[in-house]
Amino acid sequence: MTVLAPHAHLLHNPKFRFRDKEIDQIHYCWSDGQSVLLTGIRRTGKSEVLKAALWRYAQAGQAIAHLDVQDQNNLAKFYQDLLKAVLGALPRDIGEQLGQALAQAMQLPNALCLWVRRQIRSVSVAELVDVELVPPPEDAHLVRHWQALSEQIAATLAGQSPDALPVVGIDELPFMLENLLREHVSANELILMLASLRKLRDAGLRFIIAGSISFENLLSLHGIPHTVLGGLARQNIPPFSREEAQQYLTEKLRSRPAAEHLEHILDGLPDYVPEFLRIAEPYLFSCKDANACRHALSNDILPAIRRAFLQQFDERLNKNYLSGELPTAHAILDRIAQADAAGAAIDGRALPEDYQRVLLKLQYDNFLIEGEGFNWCFSLNLIRQWWRGQRGMA
Repeated sequence: MTVLAPHAHLLHNPKFRFRDKEIDQIHYCWSDGQSVLLTGIRRTGKSEVLKAALWRYAQAGQAIAHLDVQDQNNLAKFYQDLLKAVLGALPRDIGEQLGQALAQAMQLPNALCLWVRRQIRSVSVAELVDVELVPPPEDAHLVRHWQALSEQIAATLAGQSPDALPVVGIDELPFMLENLLREHVSANELILMLASLRKLRDAGLRFIIAGSISFENLLSLHGIPHTVLGGLARQNIPPFSREEAQQYLTEKLRSRPAAEHLEHILDGLPDYVPEFLRIAEPYLFSCKDANACRHALSNDILPAIRRAFLQQFDERLNKNYLSGELPTAHAILDRIAQADAAGAAIDGRALPEDYQRVLLKLQYDNFLIEGEGFNWCFSLNLIRQWWRGQRGMA
């Protein structure tokens, strides 16, 4: 789905809470002409932060566009949606300049230029008669000419003030890359696509991209250079703090008996991921006293969290690792699990030669993250508890 500024209300979630510091930092980056890459483990609310940042920016009178590409598996369709988002949000005068430049672009086919000019909202009435019925370009045609087209757009935007250009949000970009790889889109085509986004950023178009904590690992595993992400300001979206988690549950359970016993609940939760709190909320709503809260935590909430989160990690180990890689993965996870929650360093001398690729996969699959002082630690305490239990360490 593509959302432009006139429909920014579609991005507004009245239940969105906290993250003011992160959104202020995002808005500062945009005011400084920078684009932003949101990182963080899954289910911490990166998509909601992206939408809230765009919505608040639109409320201040700024032009925005939003693309959700989680289910996108067609590169040409992504290019079409991106063009519609960017061109539809351009100010009238810049759109006219781009339309004139495309009319004179000798290296681009006329039909493609006409379709692109149709997306520019500054098209005149006289032109509209000619291009109203122009069909979208064929997929192969658009992919073939994308580099030249994006360069022409970048050349036009480069002379503009970034403040005059829209901010474009691309949600779930790593999912789209995974989808495209499954559709056998080549690494070279993906490099070209990501490089064109950087070229547009360098020309002054600001983006906010919801990535993941393992976005770079996805690129590394498929031989895509990290330079395509150059110039992006990284904004990590962590789980809630304990104080935020308590405030969230206090508001949700206002006037309910469970609100008086949140300290015990918070002590028992492995992490303060927003999704964990949403899982806990309905079970706590009907609790009458402290004993009922303890029972709900042990018998309902924690099992529900484990069912919702842990099965995927079992599946990833069985699906994503070759038989020769599994012992290395187990050895790395064992080493980290035997340390405290702050993690431990990994001694590659005690591991097979392929351990670095396995380590990349463990990061990509959200098992591990980089800790302090060159340590590695589990991305969630829940995963650490699960692995220790699996390996008889609990």
